Amino acid sequence: MAQVAPPAIPVPGSVAIQRIVVSATRTPESSFNVPASIYTVTGREVSEANEQENLTESLRRVPGLDVQNRQDYAQGIRITSRGFGAQTAFGTRNVKILIDGIPATQPDGTGDSEVIDLGDVSRIEVLNGPFSVLYGNAAGGVIQVFSKNGPAEPTLSGGILAGSYGSWRASASYGGNEKIGTDGSFNYMMNASDFYSGGYRDHSAARRQQFYGKYRVKVDADTSYTLLIDGLDEPNSQDPGALTAAQYHADPRQAGTGADQFDTRKTLRHFQFGFILRHRFNANNSIRLLVYDVDHSVLQYLPFTGSFAASGGGVVDLERKSGGVGARFTHKDDIAGIPITAVAGIDFGYEDQHRKGYVNNYGTIGALRRNEQDTARNIAEYAQLNADLTPKLILDAGIRHSQDQFTVQDLYVTPTLTNDTGSVTYGHTSLVAGVTYHLTPTTNLFADYGEGFETPTLDQLAYLPNGEAGFNSALVPTTSENYEAGIKSLLGSRTYLTLAGFHIHTSNQIVVSSSTDGRTAYANEGQTDRNGVDASIDSFLPHHIELYGAYSLLKAVFTNSPVAGKFLPGVPAQRIYGEFDWHDPASGFYTSLNGQWQTRMYVDNANSAYAAGYFTAGIAGGFRQTLGKFAFNEFARVNNILNRTYVGAVVIAASNGEYYEPSPGRNFIIGMTGKVKF
Repeated sequence: MAQVAPPAIPVPGSVAIQRIVVSATRTPESSFNVPASIYTVTGREVSEANEQENLTESLRRVPGLDVQNRQDYAQGIRITSRGFGAQTAFGTRNVKILIDGIPATQPDGTGDSEVIDLGDVSRIEVLNGPFSVLYGNAAGGVIQVFSKNGPAEPTLSGGILAGSYGSWRASASYGGNEKIGTDGSFNYMMNASDFYSGGYRDHSAARRQQFYGKYRVKVDADTSYTLLIDGLDEPNSQDPGALTAAQYHADPRQAGTGADQFDTRKTLRHFQFGFILRHRFNANNSIRLLVYDVDHSVLQYLPFTGSFAASGGGVVDLERKSGGVGARFTHKDDIAGIPITAVAGIDFGYEDQHRKGYVNNYGTIGALRRNEQDTARNIAEYAQLNADLTPKLILDAGIRHSQDQFTVQDLYVTPTLTNDTGSVTYGHTSLVAGVTYHLTPTTNLFADYGEGFETPTLDQLAYLPNGEAGFNSALVPTTSENYEAGIKSLLGSRTYLTLAGFHIHTSNQIVVSSSTDGRTAYANEGQTDRNGVDASIDSFLPHHIELYGAYSLLKAVFTNSPVAGKFLPGVPAQRIYGEFDWHDPASGFYTSLNGQWQTRMYVDNANSAYAAGYFTAGIAGGFRQTLGKFAFNEFARVNNILNRTYVGAVVIAASNGEYYEPSPGRNFIIGMTGKVKF
């Protein structure tokens, strides 16, 4: 679409500059021309010599994004984007997740990264900064996962690996492409996996079985239908909990207080389907229709009884039904000699959940302590415009209006307990605009601005502070103003550099107000200012060597608050990631060496304690062979080769000082994959 195209340089370095992305503009565009910080992680980077069980393996290379592996499958990983999502107790908040265009984030802003099947990923796009606000509520950043299409020939693949702490993973996939009629085709890809880990820490074993299928019928060159199916069964993931400083220093592998006594654990079942229709009316007009439906159930045992009358209970029993529909129209035109692409759409999402809480009788379900029906509804209209204003200047702009309604119906009302029923509606209009300036054929400057918002979740609305009864209708959304400017440049012919500076101001920050025996209440507290720099450099050297580095600087502090001047907890101020890769096409041998350094993370808003910074490194290698229709890959990886003892994640504002979630010492995986074409 741009009148000045990226350089057509036939060397590996030009690959990075011409990668196509869709997250910022919702239309295919070279990442070089998008006025936003957007990064692509390739399928090879996701799968090569990796366990492929969570996003920490592949997204740690993305600047501005911090992905913390809590070594706890019952709680999941923590993802933050420029500080958004840092105060999440479990799951993912403030970072929008989509899988092949289907939202994995609920209308109230809660997300589930664990439902992502990494077995057959084509690429992952990560969007940081202002343009993420066009994805609505709680979109401090956007992660889009795209699965592979089926290969041209029917292909059966499989793999098995084993690793430290008794872990193993077996997987199989099958895909292909069949011609239908003159112009049509049926493309299919299916992947199934079975994973088990005994866990690095005591009481942290987990089992996960997953399936993902993508089936696309292409009627002709203009029309296609895609069916997506995602299933996850996690029958018993033990929860080791976090540790106090004394417990961590005594034995980082031990389980936290109450984990064994209350048999803390989680059972999760998830099934989702999505249906997408794409139709092109002509060269300039097309439409995309989406419908999806999700069934999600959780049974979770917490490390306390939750026995007193007003508690939320020590056992969470949640049944959730959610889904939505969406429609998007794309139009291309030429107005007064200016090429434009316009996108307009509407999204509707719903979330109905029945939440119960029971007394935890030391690992068994006791008396009822919570019973409520929660609903969330969201409807949003949006429009975006891309215009090549001059041969050197590109404008991208957008607007999104969202209307969010939340209702809690308290079904557990007794003569001694008041009714916590309530309802609230929020509305917000988000604006974003950015420009790209072609300084030279190989260097672009960009700047952008956006206004975002984050509504409270259903959980955050459920209780008033200080143990008072009632619906927390006083909570208001957190709003943000995002500014960003940067440069994207191909240095020489083999090195691609991205650099962005940003300023983010948030108001009405939502923080934990009080937490007693499962009854956690929230309040708005002051503002934050976040200033920082994200940078990455990717260099393709002779002899099949690639060097990659990423740097993140984030100074996030509270302002106009009782904790003014304190740093935002849960995120490091600085982080550096580096990687060396080399492969030998003749022998099929490949190897990589990576390292990560980061500064301390504070554990609460008052910065009363912190987890120390650390440096860790890993090494991997393997061999690939192709024998006719057969292909094989044997690999091994050693993580934390220096055997550092460190805290990889923290629990924000945890009671009793149980903040620290340790990471494993030196550990390994070894495995092989194979495939055959039919």
